[in-house]
Amino acid sequence: MIPKEPGGDQPRNVTTGEWEGEQATYRTDRIIVKLKTPPEDSAKGVAEICADIAEAIPGGEQWEASGSTGRMLYSVAPDADVTQVAQDISARDDVEWAEPDVIDSAAVVPTDTRYGEQWALPKVNAPAAWDLSTGGTNVVIGIIDSGISMSATGGLNHPDLDASRYILGTDFVDGGTPRDLNGHGTHVAGIAAAEANNAQGVCGMNWGSDVYICRTLDASGNGSSASFASAVEEIVDFAVAAGKKTVINYSGGGAPNNTKRDACRYASDRGMILCAAAGNDNGGPVIFPAAYSVDFPGVICVGSTDAADAVSGFSNHGPELNVVAPGSDILSTMPTYAVGIPGTLNYDELSGTSMATPLVSGLVALMWTRHPGFTNQRIRDCLQNTAVKLGAGTFDNTWGHGRVDAEAALRCGDLFPPFTRFTNFTLNTRTKFTLFTPITFFTRTRFTFFTPFTPITLFTRTRFTPFTPFTRFTFDPGDPFGGRDPIVRPFVRFAGALLDPAELTLDRFEVFAPVAAPLAAVGLEGLDQVASTDPAALGEALGQAPEEAAALVGAAQDHLRQLASAA
Repeated sequence: MIPKEPGGDQPRNVTTGEWEGEQATYRTDRIIVKLKTPPEDSAKGVAEICADIAEAIPGGEQWEASGSTGRMLYSVAPDADVTQVAQDISARDDVEWAEPDVIDSAAVVPTDTRYGEQWALPKVNAPAAWDLSTGGTNVVIGIIDSGISMSATGGLNHPDLDASRYILGTDFVDGGTPRDLNGHGTHVAGIAAAEANNAQGVCGMNWGSDVYICRTLDASGNGSSASFASAVEEIVDFAVAAGKKTVINYSGGGAPNNTKRDACRYASDRGMILCAAAGNDNGGPVIFPAAYSVDFPGVICVGSTDAADAVSGFSNHGPELNVVAPGSDILSTMPTYAVGIPGTLNYDELSGTSMATPLVSGLVALMWTRHPGFTNQRIRDCLQNTAVKLGAGTFDNTWGHGRVDAEAALRCGDLFPPFTRFTNFTLNTRTKFTLFTPITFFTRTRFTFFTPFTPITLFTRTRFTPFTPFTRFTFDPGDPFGGRDPIVRPFVRFAGALLDPAELTLDRFEVFAPVAAPLAAVGLEGLDQVASTDPAALGEALGQAPEEAAALVGAAQDHLRQLASAA
């Protein structure tokens, strides 16, 4: 949270008091009301009930119409006790609950020093994870925060935030476009999704997924729980309509209330994930909505660590904590203009659980890209089960289930080990560059690494060939191979035949059409992948009997033999 200077003023129409036994900061000029569903034989419609409630509230005026969830926002007269009004309205038979609009604050501890390296990414093993996935369009990263760096005329203007990936949602503070006047939101966005490989600035955790921006925090870093809930619903509804998953990042929080609980339920029940900051009260209790992680499988509570893999001194503790991630002295994007957080334009360092949370959000989006069929519960389990333990035991209130490991998290649920297992199908194969290489029957490559000596070696024997998704090859035009195409194209070699992976996709074969979708959900999209899968592991992944899975593997091998013989 952004600390106020000693003697600093509260924002206008905001006070701190007690609500339901907890200290809370809330708006004095409005309450949130959730209606009960009227009985079918009710003589009153929703509009009439809303009007009755407005009359019962001093200075009551309905500011937001009742949506599908029945939640509304009403004004309250300046001289009224907002907590007493909320209690009175809660007692009505047609109201499920009413409450003050609790204020959340950004969970960040600003710093004024620049840290020259992104130590966090190698710490969590991100480079190895990027070999597996850099993000996909099947997942949307939602960021509910103070907005994003934009020019005064309304366009994204940061050189490290690719405008083509960003979807500008609602500004719940001032209306219009979600222009960042605080800096917190732009910093968070860069940690989760700054552009990579563009020869400038910083690199985000996720490079390929779209990012949906909603602004709920003002220039001081404060925002209401009603705005938070509306933003959650907006992003979730967008993802559901598009047939995508969403990972929502909320690097803020405050006291508990029904509005935030309902927003967490809304996302979780629709299969989505909300990553939320644990808070920065120097080991105090976890703030809300992060603390709702104990109630909903779609909520992930994130604490912070430093470069020494120790829990940051400011990070909150509690049984609600799921994982921790680097959050101290994190370099990321900042607006290109002066904002509420003082610091350097374009890039600067901040510390807080706010900074740890978007790293996890970007990572979860990578996990869902690699395993699109996983539920939010399974994604969270994989994130926790693969985390690096920072002490004795498997869980601790200070570090949860551990500090995230990006590669291990992405590999969780894979049917294939990191290295190819050689089997009795191994053959000698011939390629342009290697005369004799022992290799498996079923080998699929994207790009192959060759040493400078490979083209002139007569006999080369290898056990494993290192592959990376980024390898490119340049050739001397004067060499014996005459400067061939510098990109080695993907292929599948089977029984001496070279096959195009595009011709092996399961939907091309009638026998696999009924099971193509569940096979794709566990990462199997080609005949060669099914043919080289262990039947027991396949049966477990699909929930099938072993003999059914073995029949699928056998059918794939038969089809490969037929294709190879015809090649």
